[in-house]
Amino acid sequence: GCNVSFNITTSMMLVPSSVLCVVVVSFLVFVSSSHGALLPPSDPLWYWTDYNWYHHPQGLYVQSVNPGSYFKLNITGTSSLVLNLLSNASQPTTPYMTLRYSVDNAPYVDVVLPVPSNSITLAKNLTTSTSHYVIFYIKNSSQGVARWFGNGGPPCSLQIAGMTVDATAKTLPLDPVTTLHAKRMIIYWDSIGEGVRTLGLSSGGDLTDNDSTITWAMALAAALKAEISVIGFGAQGYTRGGSGAVVPLITPGNPQQTAWNQYFDAHSRLTSSGLFSPAPDYIFCGHGTNDGDASLVTTNALAWLQAVRAAAPNAEIFLCVPFGRFQENAIQTAYQKFAGDKRTTLIDLGLPGAVGVSAWGASVYSADGIHPLGPRDGQLGSMLAVQATAALAEKGQI
Repeated sequence: GCNVSFNITTSMMLVPSSVLCVVVVSFLVFVSSSHGALLPPSDPLWYWTDYNWYHHPQGLYVQSVNPGSYFKLNITGTSSLVLNLLSNASQPTTPYMTLRYSVDNAPYVDVVLPVPSNSITLAKNLTTSTSHYVIFYIKNSSQGVARWFGNGGPPCSLQIAGMTVDATAKTLPLDPVTTLHAKRMIIYWDSIGEGVRTLGLSSGGDLTDNDSTITWAMALAAALKAEISVIGFGAQGYTRGGSGAVVPLITPGNPQQTAWNQYFDAHSRLTSSGLFSPAPDYIFCGHGTNDGDASLVTTNALAWLQAVRAAAPNAEIFLCVPFGRFQENAIQTAYQKFAGDKRTTLIDLGLPGAVGVSAWGASVYSADGIHPLGPRDGQLGSMLAVQATAALAEKGQI
């Protein structure tokens, strides 16, 4: 018996949170505040990166397991912003994920999960008569915590139930020039995609060393003027699973052991028609660093190309040789077998891209010889952008 009234505006639905409710979905517990109204994650002007946030069918929450996932929001009429999280019984009680946010382009603030009361005050004492821009990332997470299986979702995931705001709040469109690009982009990668050791190699581990917000992928997205969905799992490959019990990118004939089309176990990334929605403009894949058998890499990379083309008929697909040139011949062979697809491009940065990231050993480029440090990430993103934009220009796509 929970009486909830709704105040509906043209752009958002506000649910007074003075009415305390407990909503149980599997092991999920709704967290509310004692005042204000709840801005639901389903608000049409609240932008979530398109392909790495799972959206509950009834709009109760969104959920991601991927560092590099982010949201953007433009809002007015509120003096405070409090993000409401959900928890499940299997989530760790010790630090397992770092979040990063900025309000009105102020310096980033980092918050480590878990947090008391499952809420994060992003801002207070705001001017209600002006608009406020929020950008929020999953900066990193612990690779040793389960990221694929689990009741209520994997333990190493972020679940957001909405944001507590003033009842007078209203969401506004994001600026298409400065804050929200029209193009949509996906990258499938491994630890180098999720930003492992971009900050160095220390005894602090993943939450100290990793930063998904400063990787080559973010530089590439900026160059292509695209909003990017990073789908990167450390240790994953075409043929092997990743850290946190993540399944391989693709296992032909075994959908339960295939990750590319799932947010996490049994949660499809595709529509009921087997398509990405919205239709992506660009899809990049750079697996291979963690793989072994070359012939199996070719088989699985080709199967991935075929499957992704079916899910994104008009996307420009970029099959990338890993920066360290691992499995170079196997990936080139897969591309050659798919060469009839005129919207697929092979990118191989060759020796210039492999400098400092092709063999174990610390250097100015990498803390361990494989994972690029932030400055090298910027260089690699620029190199990829040069090749990608040249290919798109040749096809008349930019």
